Amino acid sequence: MPDEPWPVALFRAVATGDDVDPVIIVEGEFDASGTDWFGACVSAVLQRHPASIAVDARGLSFMDSSGLRSMLIARAAAEEAGVRFRISQPSPAVRRLVERTGLRNRLLDE
Repeated sequence: MPDEPWPVALFRAVATGDDVDPVIIVEGEFDASGTDWFGACVSAVLQRHPASIAVDARGLSFMDSSGLRSMLIARAAAEEAGVRFRISQPSPAVRRLVERTGLRNRLLDE
Protein backbone atom coordinates (compact mmCIF):
# COMPACT_ATOMS: atom_id res chain seq x y z
CA MET A 1 0.00 0.00 0.00
CA PRO A 2 1.28 3.49 -0.75
CA ASP A 3 3.00 5.31 2.12
CA GLU A 4 0.98 8.46 1.62
CA PRO A 5 -1.94 10.02 3.45
CA TRP A 6 -5.41 9.14 2.25
CA PRO A 7 -6.32 11.14 -0.82
CA VAL A 8 -9.72 12.09 0.54
CA ALA A 9 -10.75 12.39 4.16
CA LEU A 10 -14.07 10.70 3.39
CA PHE A 11 -12.56 7.34 2.39
CA ARG A 12 -9.96 5.08 3.95
CA ALA A 13 -8.47 1.77 2.78
CA VAL A 14 -5.78 0.01 4.79
CA ALA A 15 -4.40 -3.53 4.62
CA THR A 16 -4.04 -5.49 7.85
CA GLY A 17 -3.36 -9.07 8.80
CA ASP A 18 -0.71 -11.41 7.53
CA ASP A 19 0.67 -12.09 4.05
CA VAL A 20 -1.37 -15.28 3.63
CA ASP A 21 -4.88 -13.97 4.34
CA PRO A 22 -4.77 -10.16 4.49
CA VAL A 23 -7.80 -8.01 5.16
CA ILE A 24 -8.36 -4.66 3.50
CA ILE A 25 -10.44 -2.46 5.76
CA VAL A 26 -12.47 0.17 3.91
CA GLU A 27 -14.30 2.97 5.69
CA GLY A 28 -16.27 6.05 4.80
CA GLU A 29 -17.72 6.88 1.39
CA PHE A 30 -16.44 4.83 -1.53
CA ASP A 31 -16.97 6.75 -4.74
CA ALA A 32 -14.76 7.78 -7.68
CA SER A 33 -12.45 9.74 -5.41
CA GLY A 34 -11.35 6.57 -3.61
CA THR A 35 -10.93 4.17 -6.53
CA ASP A 36 -7.24 4.85 -7.22
CA TRP A 37 -6.34 4.49 -3.56
CA PHE A 38 -8.29 1.24 -3.23
CA GLY A 39 -6.72 -0.11 -6.42
CA ALA A 40 -3.22 0.73 -5.14
CA CYS A 41 -3.98 -1.00 -1.85
CA VAL A 42 -5.21 -4.15 -3.62
CA SER A 43 -2.16 -4.15 -5.93
CA ALA A 44 0.20 -3.88 -2.98
CA VAL A 45 -1.53 -6.78 -1.24
CA LEU A 46 -1.44 -8.94 -4.39
CA GLN A 47 2.32 -8.40 -4.69
CA ARG A 48 2.68 -10.38 -1.45
CA HIS A 49 1.03 -13.43 -3.14
CA PRO A 50 -1.69 -14.09 -0.55
CA ALA A 51 -4.00 -17.11 -0.57
CA SER A 52 -7.03 -14.85 -0.26
CA ILE A 53 -8.08 -11.24 0.23
CA ALA A 54 -11.03 -10.21 2.37
CA VAL A 55 -12.41 -6.69 2.20
CA ASP A 56 -13.95 -5.67 5.52
CA ALA A 57 -16.66 -3.28 4.35
CA ARG A 58 -18.64 -2.79 7.55
CA GLY A 59 -17.27 0.75 7.84
CA LEU A 60 -18.57 1.92 4.46
CA SER A 61 -21.48 4.31 4.85
CA PHE A 62 -21.82 4.75 1.08
CA MET A 63 -20.65 3.04 -2.10
CA ASP A 64 -21.63 4.08 -5.60
CA SER A 65 -21.10 2.39 -8.96
CA SER A 66 -17.47 3.57 -9.04
CA GLY A 67 -16.74 1.78 -5.78
CA LEU A 68 -18.58 -1.29 -7.00
CA ARG A 69 -16.59 -1.25 -10.23
CA SER A 70 -13.36 -1.03 -8.20
CA MET A 71 -14.42 -4.09 -6.21
CA LEU A 72 -15.06 -5.99 -9.45
CA ILE A 73 -11.70 -4.92 -10.89
CA ALA A 74 -9.99 -6.02 -7.67
CA ARG A 75 -11.79 -9.36 -7.82
CA ALA A 76 -10.69 -9.86 -11.44
CA ALA A 77 -7.07 -9.02 -10.59
CA ALA A 78 -7.14 -11.39 -7.64
CA GLU A 79 -8.74 -14.13 -9.70
CA GLU A 80 -6.08 -13.70 -12.39
CA ALA A 81 -3.42 -14.15 -9.69
CA GLY A 82 -5.17 -17.25 -8.33
CA VAL A 83 -6.25 -15.44 -5.17
CA ARG A 84 -9.72 -15.72 -3.62
CA PHE A 85 -11.41 -12.29 -3.22
CA ARG A 86 -14.48 -11.54 -1.13
CA ILE A 87 -16.26 -8.76 0.69
CA SER A 88 -16.74 -9.73 4.31
CA GLN A 89 -19.05 -8.02 6.76
CA PRO A 90 -20.68 -5.64 4.26
CA SER A 91 -22.42 -2.59 5.63
CA PRO A 92 -26.14 -2.27 4.86
CA ALA A 93 -25.33 0.22 2.06
CA VAL A 94 -22.85 -2.17 0.44
CA ARG A 95 -25.13 -5.18 0.81
CA ARG A 96 -28.02 -3.27 -0.76
CA LEU A 97 -25.94 -2.18 -3.78
CA VAL A 98 -24.40 -5.61 -4.34
CA GLU A 99 -27.76 -7.36 -4.08
CA ARG A 100 -29.56 -4.85 -6.31
CA THR A 101 -26.96 -5.32 -9.02
CA GLY A 102 -27.11 -9.13 -8.85
CA LEU A 103 -23.48 -9.49 -7.74
CA ARG A 104 -24.06 -11.13 -4.36
CA ASN A 105 -22.64 -14.50 -5.38
CA ARG A 106 -19.59 -12.90 -7.01
CA LEU A 107 -18.59 -10.55 -4.21
CA LEU A 108 -20.08 -11.38 -0.83
CA ASP A 109 -18.61 -13.95 1.54
CA GLU A 110 -21.73 -15.90 2.45
